[in-house]
Amino acid sequence: MKLSVIIPAHRAHAFIGDALDSIAAQRLPPGASLEVIVVSDDGTDYTAHFTPRRQQAMQCLAAATGRVAAGASAARNVGMRLASGTFFSFLDADDVWLPERAATLLPLAATHGAAVCTMAITSFGTHAQGGEAVVSAQGRLTPEEFLQIDGGICPVYRRDCITQAWDEDLDFAEDVLFNHAAVRNADGLYVHPAPLMQYRIRQNSASHQMPRASHRAEKAYARMLSRLSGTSANENAVLAACLQRKRRLNAAYLQAWTQNPTLHFEQFVRQTAAA
Repeated sequence: MKLSVIIPAHRAHAFIGDALDSIAAQRLPPGASLEVIVVSDDGTDYTAHFTPRRQQAMQCLAAATGRVAAGASAARNVGMRLASGTFFSFLDADDVWLPERAATLLPLAATHGAAVCTMAITSFGTHAQGGEAVVSAQGRLTPEEFLQIDGGICPVYRRDCITQAWDEDLDFAEDVLFNHAAVRNADGLYVHPAPLMQYRIRQNSASHQMPRASHRAEKAYARMLSRLSGTSANENAVLAACLQRKRRLNAAYLQAWTQNPTLHFEQFVRQTAAA
């Protein structure tokens, strides 16, 4: 059993070491191994980050989109084409895994096809564990229940559940359709309740540059709605309802942010769910 972890890298030299160290520190089930693929999307070489200690813990591969700012989807597609694992996962270069994540999720992904843990929201630069959880659901979710999750998630997928590429025409919220297709193929998603990953809020990241991030999200949802290609009319209706709900949430967040510019999206989602 091999887990391939794909990391898109754009201007990430200052912090990608934390992500790589967190993968190298994974405790693995017996017989499991790790492969990490860093895909440069800024025209620079990331192989200097493959230190002997990291290479001893995992196979390290470097690749590139061949462009500058082609986007995370393009980088992930390059990584998927190179990956040799029987399981896939994706990690942003500014986030980190906690040591038990792979050992916990790999057996669940083997059984269910798709598995994820909750994530702790932390400020960028902190290494403290804990923080507010991104995903509050737990246990096995149906594909329809999965669509009710708001905020980024980072599942571990069994390879046979991934049958489509990332949409390179989307530059925001691109994970919605990709994850939906993979979760649909797995006939659901298993959510482990422990926060075994840190989603680190980096204020100058694309996801947190407000109000630009909110405007980009609106354009992305509108584009997705205009080109739904589900397997049935019913699935298209379910996806359309999900995307319309996300548009309303995004608009409400933009309004709340104008009143409180320190409010980040993940906090707003948690506050909205608790109201």
